[in-house]
Amino acid sequence: MLTKETKPLDVAKRILRPETISSVRSRPFHLRGWLILDRWAINSPSKLQALEEEGEVVLLGRLLEQQNLEHEILLEATTLLNSGVTETEILAQNEVETELL
Repeated sequence: MLTKETKPLDVAKRILRPETISSVRSRPFHLRGWLILDRWAINSPSKLQALEEEGEVVLLGRLLEQQNLEHEILLEATTLLNSGVTETEILAQNEVETELL
């Protein structure tokens, strides 16, 4: 549980190597990807480390895929977001797996 406000990648940088974090800070990653990485670091730190051990390219590829999927779904749901439906609810309604499997 987080007890204070964090900036994007604050949690992930506790789990991943500095080189990986540097790669994630560059294009094509943006805030959505950073938030996904933090979510994975909070919910599944050992799985995230295992994914990094498979290789930075593997982790970055998986993250880019997730970022693009969530970004696309949420862009299409702007009206719902503006009406008070949360991002988590929209992703669940679209059966998007948000956890690192």
